[in-house]
Amino acid sequence: MVRGYFSKKLLLILVAVLVGISSVTGNFQYTLADTNSYQLVAKNGVLELYVNQKYGYFKVVDKRSNTVWYSNPENWKQDAIAAGSTRMQMASQLTVKFTDVTSTIQIANSYVNSVLKKGLKIKKIPNGFLATYTFKKEGFVIPVAYTIKNDYLNVDILVKQIRELKKGKYRLVSVMLLPFFGAGSMKDSGYIVVPDGCGAIINFNNNKGQETYSQRVYGNDYGIVPDFQGYVTQAARLPIFGMKKNNSAFLAVITKGDGKAVLNANTSGAKSSYNNVFAEFIMREYDMVTLKEKQWDERTFNIFEEKLPDSDKFSIRYYFLEPNNSSYVAMAKKYREYLIKEKGFRKADDLHSSPVYIEFYGSMKKPKYILGFPVNATVPLTTFEDAQAIVKEVKKLGISSVVVKFTGWMQNGVYYNLPLAAKPEGVLGGLRGLGNMLEYFNQAGVKTYLDVDFVRFRKGTLLYLRNKVATKSMKKVPAELWRYSPPIFYKDDSYPVLYLISPRYTNEIVDKFLRNSNLKYFKNISISSLSTMLYSDFGTRPVNRYQTEQVFLTTLDKLKKRFSNILLTNPNAYLLTKASEIVDLPIYSSKFLIEDAEIPLYQLVIRGYIPYSMPAVNFYTNEWMWKLKALETGSYLKFTWTARNEDELKETILENLYSSNYKMWLSDLKSAYKQLYPVLDLIKGKEIVDHQILKKGVVRIVYEGGIEILLNYTSKPQKVDSIQVPAQSYKVIVKR
Repeated sequence: MVRGYFSKKLLLILVAVLVGISSVTGNFQYTLADTNSYQLVAKNGVLELYVNQKYGYFKVVDKRSNTVWYSNPENWKQDAIAAGSTRMQMASQLTVKFTDVTSTIQIANSYVNSVLKKGLKIKKIPNGFLATYTFKKEGFVIPVAYTIKNDYLNVDILVKQIRELKKGKYRLVSVMLLPFFGAGSMKDSGYIVVPDGCGAIINFNNNKGQETYSQRVYGNDYGIVPDFQGYVTQAARLPIFGMKKNNSAFLAVITKGDGKAVLNANTSGAKSSYNNVFAEFIMREYDMVTLKEKQWDERTFNIFEEKLPDSDKFSIRYYFLEPNNSSYVAMAKKYREYLIKEKGFRKADDLHSSPVYIEFYGSMKKPKYILGFPVNATVPLTTFEDAQAIVKEVKKLGISSVVVKFTGWMQNGVYYNLPLAAKPEGVLGGLRGLGNMLEYFNQAGVKTYLDVDFVRFRKGTLLYLRNKVATKSMKKVPAELWRYSPPIFYKDDSYPVLYLISPRYTNEIVDKFLRNSNLKYFKNISISSLSTMLYSDFGTRPVNRYQTEQVFLTTLDKLKKRFSNILLTNPNAYLLTKASEIVDLPIYSSKFLIEDAEIPLYQLVIRGYIPYSMPAVNFYTNEWMWKLKALETGSYLKFTWTARNEDELKETILENLYSSNYKMWLSDLKSAYKQLYPVLDLIKGKEIVDHQILKKGVVRIVYEGGIEILLNYTSKPQKVDSIQVPAQSYKVIVKR
């Protein structure tokens, strides 16, 4: 019996050795343990998907390049830096945050809290596998489907099938999905791409391991009202992130649940030996409440949404790029392809002009004292007659194409009334004045967008009382939009408070606006607040951010049927297909400490498809910088102007228009137009085909047709391919 046992054991060893040898001679080189522990579950012409049934590890093999992408670092146990929860997260496909009965947020990971407790079940499904993670102690059951199609891995958190078996004790707050997918080690070279503002890259192993990147897709939830708000940064308007590792790369696109996602990234050095980027999905929003129990005794605790999101799934696609086409430029192109194929993104009708954009602010409400009594007076900033006169002056400068956006033209000015009807403000000239302005603009070939705010308001009506139509915070009272004092970042109660129209009323109010308005006198509409703001309503009939996103899409569809053109302002990506033109696209990132360089990621996606401007240049102090940024991002110029009463802006909600008097900027417009627009004319309607950071402060950007621009942001002349580029200047090369 003993001899037979050893004979069988020797035979097994010999078979294993032969398998190991054959694995080396095949297309891919795997270790013996690798071959034994992974099973092929799906394949197509491009990809193969393997899974480890015991631990949930999986890998995707890109057959075009023989590249293997792992869900978890292969050598996580040997990581010399990672310890404790970080080391366990490296072995996990999910990390969850949850709250207990004390409203304290805790963390659990799938490796320790599910896999090692035999809570993982793997089931083969068409094109992949379903992994069901049961967190036994916490009572969570979270199914995740992993499938491959064409050149991407699709990952679905099946939200509707999540179960909370101990809801009275533990409730799910968020799910971090694949926190170490594709992670790059200290031996790898590469970078992480994030959609912060215009876009940014985070280099691998950049000696910033103590810093982290964390940014909510589409900005903060305005239904949550913080007492304190720190430094205001740029927002992440695109639901994407990417990684280039050595010669390969992936682009991740959040295809469902984007409004509930937070993007996170780390570099090696402090927490682990790896560089990683991933999405975290918010399952329950939460806010902080402070109660005063006694005169000097305060208690602060968290309050949470009651239910999980009403969505069938939250999804990410990981597109794998080919080695010879794997830069951040290729990532942007891949995302544009996704928008074209999946969302109907197409080129705008008018790409043949190079416009200057001018935004006029019409009027605002301001408290004044008349005969000793306080009165909320309407202050004119730019009348309809003023706007005509200013555009005439602009035309005299030789500027052929002008696009006007008029904000605060409706009764009572900006951010005041609910938009129930399009009534022009009397102090600006009323209906007759508006008609005269629009007629002149039409004759002069000036496209005009009248802005309507379907989000922010101050005053309700008898039918739409403020407390009825306003979005509710978690405290079940109208959510308030405060101005936060820059020096201390706390609420400043000396400024008016604004409110948000609940998504439950958005389309009802839009319908009323369309029914009650004389729409003959304007063809084009601007939608500013709705472009950028996304929020939940935590009232008795709650609406989460993802549902608000769908409401806003319906809103834009209604407006597209009635207006020839729609102007959006720095829009969240889900609205991109609705835009005729865009203003205020960011030219900077937030400059988080972990970031190493800015890139025009947003512009790389849409250049040549939609005309767009940079934010108003009259609010920048560094002239040579914004001029270079205009050429690097392919942006047209925009000015935000007022004609009068700029001294009245102090301590109002329009205080930021401190530098808006048009008279100060006509000469700057003339010189900038003369300098930049010959170049912008060369590249109108053209895509960006390449962008390279040659070294810090030196950039090459290439547009369709072989038009190349070399940009020098440094204080010294720089030589690029024998071409001398002056300090803080540029050179244009036209290759025929």
